[in-house]
Amino acid sequence: MTPLRGLVQSVKGWLNKPIATPDTDPSRFFNSLFALPNPDPILRQMGKAELVYSSILADPHVIGEVRSIRGSFRSHEYRVVAGDEGDSKSTAARDLCVQWMESGPPNAIADWLEVMWQMTACVFTGYRAHEVVWGMVDGKYLPVEVIDRPNRRILFDANSNPLLVSREHMLGAPIEPYQFVISRHMPTSDNPYGLALLSSCFWPHSFKTGGWRYFVKFCERNGIPLPVARYPQGSTEADIDKLEAALQEMIESAYLIAQEGTSLELIESKAGGGSLPQERLIVLCNREMSKALTSQAMIGEALEVGSRAAAETAKDRQDQVHDSDRDSGASSMSQIFKWITLFNFGEGVSPPKLEFYKHQIAGKDRAETYQIAARMGAKPSRKAMLEELQIPGAEDDEDALLPMSGKALAAPAAPADPANVDFSALVGFEFAKAAGMTEDEAIQLATEAADQAIEDKMIAPVYRMLVEFEKTGKTLAEFKDALADLVGEMDDEGLREVLERALMYSMLTGAATKVG
Repeated sequence: MTPLRGLVQSVKGWLNKPIATPDTDPSRFFNSLFALPNPDPILRQMGKAELVYSSILADPHVIGEVRSIRGSFRSHEYRVVAGDEGDSKSTAARDLCVQWMESGPPNAIADWLEVMWQMTACVFTGYRAHEVVWGMVDGKYLPVEVIDRPNRRILFDANSNPLLVSREHMLGAPIEPYQFVISRHMPTSDNPYGLALLSSCFWPHSFKTGGWRYFVKFCERNGIPLPVARYPQGSTEADIDKLEAALQEMIESAYLIAQEGTSLELIESKAGGGSLPQERLIVLCNREMSKALTSQAMIGEALEVGSRAAAETAKDRQDQVHDSDRDSGASSMSQIFKWITLFNFGEGVSPPKLEFYKHQIAGKDRAETYQIAARMGAKPSRKAMLEELQIPGAEDDEDALLPMSGKALAAPAAPADPANVDFSALVGFEFAKAAGMTEDEAIQLATEAADQAIEDKMIAPVYRMLVEFEKTGKTLAEFKDALADLVGEMDDEGLREVLERALMYSMLTGAATKVG
């Protein structure tokens, strides 16, 4: 056999066969025969993971952060997308999964969002297990229940395979892959149990709890002045006991009765509230737990940070972490879709996936973009603008917000005195406020829109009429009659102002005209 042929034969023997397996690891020779111990430091040192995690979750600061994460999770919507839109079987698998989710809740106590939140919550405890109960529904193999199970019921062997703990198998027994969907946070081959964020909160929580204990003692001792009583020399033990009892009673009654010759002094604590080490310890522990749960502490704690850019950066960072957390729930649901597709359509069909999304409501910036585009003559789509800003269009004129108290500002026959325009009632004002502007910004935008409308529909036409009448040599009386048809009936002051603005318009446009 030639050396090259021998090498080829050797390579063929290695194909699809890993060699650094757990059963070849000398440090795990015996562990590979049983369930792998959870390498989490809390589990290893205390053996009471669920009790410890429950205690940490009961912390007001921790549960506040968890509720914030949960709120971000439930603010998103979800959808099922086909693995291959061009494949009829793939789209049919998607439709089957959608129909299955719409047919009812996953179990008797939770809806689908709650189950997906439980899957996502694996970030706190490292992993979460859901039992998938299968049944035949209208000729299709579908899960009839998806049930959350306690972590203590699931162990993992050295090959990361789940084992079910039961009365018959206290050390765990192998299960079929499709019987449980396991959601894990940052698992590795050394740690198939995943990384639990609550483990990172253990020591800060412990120190914080101890800090509270001494903080309360400090407040008890120094929160009220310390009374010091002095009894006269030669007082009997009975008199001293009575004075001591009176001091104890004084804390509740706020007064003291003592015999003549007894003195009392109140000593107040000089410790400043802002410099107490116990309080600083508690704040520090809260910040550390916020970092573990949300990756930063700026939002969870009111820190002395005045930079808006820093706050926005922290918010963006937190949103990115929440997005990655949701991937755990989406991945677990997609795994169930893979089984549904395999059991009902066979191999080779691309299974659907679940994805989360959130409608983004456009604000002031997008509204101004449409406004600028319209002024530049780009003619943007009104329908597209309303859809993007999520502003429903009016069904008819009665339902519409019109420019001026329900009347069209630009109507040719409608009288419009520029000095009496109520800009706060303009549709531009309502539109701008709906887009997220402040009231002053909305009024400014509406005012600009109203000025532009008056200029386009009144001032410019009056100027053009002046030029036309000069060319044709018509009289001022004829001009006045035509002006009334254009702007409506106006008093002398209103007519004077319109003419002045028309002449000013002509000068500003570089086309000033002499009118005789």
